[in-house]
Amino acid sequence: LKLWPILCTVEHALDSSLPSISSCSMARPAPVSDFDRDELLDGAQAAARPRSQKAAVPALLAAVASAVGFATLVGGMCLLILHPTTRSSSPLTVRTLLASDELTDLTTDNLMTLHAGGAVAAPGREHVRGQVARGLQQIDAALEQSHPDAHKQLASLRLSAEHKEAALRTLRKFGDARMVGLSRAISLAASENQKVAGDDASLQRRLTEALTPRLGDLMQLNAEILAEDGRAPAALAAWHPSLEVDFGAAPNAAVRRLFALDGVAGGVHAHAQALFESLERQLPDKMPKAPARMLSTFGGSTSTTGGSEEQKNQKFMDCIKAAVPDPSKTVKCIVDNLEHVAKMVMGFLQGKKL
Repeated sequence: LKLWPILCTVEHALDSSLPSISSCSMARPAPVSDFDRDELLDGAQAAARPRSQKAAVPALLAAVASAVGFATLVGGMCLLILHPTTRSSSPLTVRTLLASDELTDLTTDNLMTLHAGGAVAAPGREHVRGQVARGLQQIDAALEQSHPDAHKQLASLRLSAEHKEAALRTLRKFGDARMVGLSRAISLAASENQKVAGDDASLQRRLTEALTPRLGDLMQLNAEILAEDGRAPAALAAWHPSLEVDFGAAPNAAVRRLFALDGVAGGVHAHAQALFESLERQLPDKMPKAPARMLSTFGGSTSTTGGSEEQKNQKFMDCIKAAVPDPSKTVKCIVDNLEHVAKMVMGFLQGKKL
């Protein structure tokens, strides 16, 4: 308050053209006590506080919402990465299983084992895997061309995880060390019989002699496969009470080419046929039989579960002669006829003519 007259003098000196009504012509402000000044300041702060708080609330809510949204997005992405099963996926059908990486990898691994040290495996696993993938695609295309109705059924027939695992479990036997040993023993016996132009009786004798030291493996593999499929020997015989051969119309060129393939292609077809036949056993009323028959050299199953002992022997001999020297086809003959082959060897040991 003591500075007020001085401020008025300076104002007049700086600007004499100010309006007649100036701050100096106004009434001097009344003295303000310390108590009044504190009260005024407190009131101003109290009046300003609610306005600042109200203005901050929407901004705070927006920030919280943004943070929650970002956290939700990041959490969802982490779940998708850590738990890919949460993603939506198409249903498993026979066709999707046929084209799956799992079947391609399993078939490739089996072929690398069966052909170890040979020309088929020499180019390396990735090369063989590429051939396997193309072979499975060719089978799908041949089915669509030759059996369009069955092909449509394969595209719509849904499989459970149990169906898939049971079928793949059968295929894993192709690479089993015991099965590989049986395949090589049979191939050697058949090749020797062919060199001397032996007949079927000679072939049977050579096979039983070659398999006698491996009877334990035959019995063990037979028991494992029956148990894994949930079958007993009697149930197995009931599955094909009679020989199922369906030559039908003359096969077209694409199908004829499938019959004559060896190496990787022959192995792929043997695996695909075993896959289809496993699904037939699991889904007898739903799984079409044309796919497995198309891939068989005989136009039907190579199993010897139907007919007399002589018919079973002949069926097995024909299968072996058509399969050798391809190890995958040889294994397919063994898998289809394990029970009969074991009986054949046991009969040989007992001095019986089967």
